[in-house]
Amino acid sequence: MMTRYLLPAAALLSAALLAACSDVAATPEETLRTARIETVAAPTGLARREFVGRVEARYSVDLAFQVSGRLAEFAIPEGQMVQEGTLIARLEDQDYERALREARVQLQQARTNLDRQQTLHERGIASDAALEDARTAFELRSVALDTMRQNLSYATIEAPFTGLMSRRLVDNFTTLNVGQPVARLQDLSELRVAIAVPESLIATLERPDSYTISARFPFMADREFPLEFRELIAEPDTASQTYKVMFALPADLPGNILPGMTVNVRVQLDQESLPGGDAVRIPVTALAALPDGGFQVWVFDPHTSSVSARPVRTRGVEGGSVLVLDGVQAGEQIVTAGVSALSEGMRVRPMAPSGAVAQNGAAR
Repeated sequence: MMTRYLLPAAALLSAALLAACSDVAATPEETLRTARIETVAAPTGLARREFVGRVEARYSVDLAFQVSGRLAEFAIPEGQMVQEGTLIARLEDQDYERALREARVQLQQARTNLDRQQTLHERGIASDAALEDARTAFELRSVALDTMRQNLSYATIEAPFTGLMSRRLVDNFTTLNVGQPVARLQDLSELRVAIAVPESLIATLERPDSYTISARFPFMADREFPLEFRELIAEPDTASQTYKVMFALPADLPGNILPGMTVNVRVQLDQESLPGGDAVRIPVTALAALPDGGFQVWVFDPHTSSVSARPVRTRGVEGGSVLVLDGVQAGEQIVTAGVSALSEGMRVRPMAPSGAVAQNGAAR
């Protein structure tokens, strides 16, 4: 009789245990979002910047005639070096020669008339006014002769300095206006490299003792050329808001380096010479924008596997990195991808170094 009552009790106990086990199995484990975590590195003491520069001549001048006329001769071909004073181009000068001869004749007539008026004035025949008019006419004719001589000289262009005839801008027999460029002459006595620099580096680059700078050409990757600061163009580019800085290349350059070539420029800066020299660098993808225009990063706590937002103060973006003046310190771990999907206190799982997690949509 007792056995009959025990069987239903055992059945009820078994059912209860099975139900409890089912409840435990139905409770899923917490799914952690994967995130790319990087450790903030300490400042190295030196900062390297790289720029793409352009070779420029010391001077580049577009030559033009100071009088109008038809181009008769272009004496120097493109790409040729010319010495100072060398004839470069000449206009047809028949009209200027004729005008010069006429001015000489008119001056001689004015001189003859002035001599006659002086003689008559001495005899009391010519008035003072007549003598003064003759003197004025002579002076005007003298000025006209000087002008005709000058116009004739303006019908030719000579090289104002030794340089490279880099480009011819018109063809022979072209009728030219005053000031119309006909050729471009470049002074190669010192080749320079121009780079566009952000305003944060301007003060530093004006102090040559705070950095070293060198140039490397793509077709001579095994050679590096030191550069020397020359000048800063104080007006920024309207599009990029960067400043043009000029550096001189050394004098012993190969002959195949010409204006217009591109060059890779490397600047090694003393970190302490930079504004905010103790700033740390973090990937720009680690930044999250705040409504007030500021930025924050998500700091990862390895003990709790959770993230917390922290405002940061930045100095600017350079390349793929942003300089952080305060807010995070070297050695801290931050999330560097998918920051828009994070929330305060969220637990995350660091992405595996191998990147295998990324194949499954990590750091979304």
